[in-house]
Amino acid sequence: MAGNPYTEVAESPMDVVACRRIRFVANAATEGLMRREMVQMVRSMLVQARLTFRLHRFTLVAVSAMLILGSVAALFVAFRLRAVGATPECLASSGSFGPSDASAACQASASEFRSIDGAWARPLMGALGGMAPLAGLLAGAGLVAREIEEGTASVAWSLQPSRTRWLVGRVAPVAVLLLVLSAVASIAATELERAQRPTIDASLSFYNGSSHGLTPVAAGLVVFAAAVFAGSVVGRVLPALIVASVLGLVLVAGVFASENVWFPGQTEIVDARAASTGFPGAYVLDQKVQLASGELKSLMDFNNLDWDANGNVRGLPEGAALVALIIPGTRHPFVDEVEAAAMGVMAVCLLAAAAFVVRRRRPY
Repeated sequence: MAGNPYTEVAESPMDVVACRRIRFVANAATEGLMRREMVQMVRSMLVQARLTFRLHRFTLVAVSAMLILGSVAALFVAFRLRAVGATPECLASSGSFGPSDASAACQASASEFRSIDGAWARPLMGALGGMAPLAGLLAGAGLVAREIEEGTASVAWSLQPSRTRWLVGRVAPVAVLLLVLSAVASIAATELERAQRPTIDASLSFYNGSSHGLTPVAAGLVVFAAAVFAGSVVGRVLPALIVASVLGLVLVAGVFASENVWFPGQTEIVDARAASTGFPGAYVLDQKVQLASGELKSLMDFNNLDWDANGNVRGLPEGAALVALIIPGTRHPFVDEVEAAAMGVMAVCLLAAAAFVVRRRRPY
């Protein structure tokens, strides 16, 4: 029976070697082509980034300076707090009510510590929480709106084969810059928090939670995305600033407000007096009166409550106790990650919406 000619050819050793050589050459050519395309894409992105920084250099330099100076200031204040040399025991003893057995040196160092903390550390910590969103707002509002308003977008869109690639070339380098600098500011805020409360692990604490961790970085990113989206829709810098301010505030506040929906599943009921001392870094949601039956009642339901000098509550029903609803500080990383993930999803959706608008809008 005659053999299949194709089988005979495929089984020839010389042809197998030739096929392997052809396949090797084809793979090498494909890899070389992909490498050249990747190099060309990287060069194009670098050109786009350089052009973006040139067009928006004043705004980008200003927001970068704000974040860098805020970070440096936080690290400097943290250094000053640590340089005072006030020990946790000294701060606790000198801060207690009534007579104190702390030494004069202890009281002096504690007084200096609290002076620096009240005058510099606390205001700076609050400012650090708003720096990343403010930087995102200022950097994103004019990124697209300015070029549409000044008419340079129409020229760029006529030369670019893809408006989406043009938008990515504008947004990506600025977004990376903001993420890096916001992360540095968040790390500096964490160091300041550790200096303010040396006995509490800042990563496991809800104190100043909106100023350190992933949350401020994600808040800055979602406000930046809102500003880019507003600028692509409105096409004017000042109206885009106003719209993005409202939109970013609503989105960030919405994430924090949604905590009331899923926070109850994270809460624990503890004695009210132990909420601050026994659970350092905890987030106190509310205080309730727990009846002997286990039912929780609001403090407003009792009009005759009073506190003595030792902090004990008087006027409670028989068997009732004053309790606090808290979220332990050990759950802060989980809450921080959930909030950051929610804001990250919002930012991606807003940037996708901005790309859709840019592809379809007229160049004016």
